[in-house]
Amino acid sequence: MPTFSIILATRDRPVLFSEALESVLTQSFTDFEIHVVNDGSAPEHLAAYESVIAAAQARIGDRIKSHWLVRRPKGHGQSYSLNYGVDQASGEYIGILDDDDTWTDNEHLARAAKALASRPADMYMANQRAFLLNKELQGPIWLSELAREVAARGSNADADGVFSVSIDDLMATSGFCHLNCLIVRRSLYQGVGMMDEGIRWECDRDIFLRLIDQAGTMLHHPAVVSRHNVPDPSKTLNMTTAMGMLDKRLLQVRVLDKAALFSKHAAIRKHGRMHKGYALKKVVEELAGKQQWQTAASYAWQALGALPTLKWAAYSTLCQLRSWLQGNKA
Repeated sequence: MPTFSIILATRDRPVLFSEALESVLTQSFTDFEIHVVNDGSAPEHLAAYESVIAAAQARIGDRIKSHWLVRRPKGHGQSYSLNYGVDQASGEYIGILDDDDTWTDNEHLARAAKALASRPADMYMANQRAFLLNKELQGPIWLSELAREVAARGSNADADGVFSVSIDDLMATSGFCHLNCLIVRRSLYQGVGMMDEGIRWECDRDIFLRLIDQAGTMLHHPAVVSRHNVPDPSKTLNMTTAMGMLDKRLLQVRVLDKAALFSKHAAIRKHGRMHKGYALKKVVEELAGKQQWQTAASYAWQALGALPTLKWAAYSTLCQLRSWLQGNKA
């Protein structure tokens, strides 16, 4: 049977972390180790974290290991912390769980282990539900439509409900696999260069695209195995809510540029180019909302080149006209 290393990165929220960790500890499959990477939590949280870790060690011994990073004002970031944890891991496969989310299916690892034992693969992907302020967000979201789509194209699941999926299948669906419900061969994760530590938004999308670009066999089970709690936009508790929208969109453009430039598979390159167009259009909308018409016009033409439509050509022209008018008033 395959062995798993589960990586939990956390910072300044021991209560939520405790819930995430408990959802791993209650898995029915037990051939796993846990690496907790604490990204420099504030001293006032030290005792709470130590209590949670000590309780877990009393249950599973040295199968749980904790690693404390030096404190920095904004932390090292999710990508660095997860990479650090993977470098300490020994399992054949790694799983990741956000410290403010939970696994909701105690059979998740057991199901993945069975699938990977019978059909060795580089990646195993499941599904999750997303909630904002305890209200479930409606789909399609993540890979919720993938099983239905591949079945409609004539692919059959095995006796355990597992599908073998291709890059074309993954690029044709509306979402991607969140880290919470991804099991990936550790050597593949390390082989693609691990997570990009310079990206603090959509870093999960970036690693997903790079993983599937290099993966061999990829498996998908449509089971919902985790709950993702979308960060409250009114708070600044994590890297998502602490960033401005323009900062996020520029990081998104970087992710998609990498996909378009460096992927070996044409379907991923096409995905990068097309979705870069959408991201650039969002940048333009942000700039237009701030009445920054000169910069908006510049990005509008870039968006038109990436994703040309007659409607956007007209909007780009409008942005340019407003830019000229704004410049003449200055």
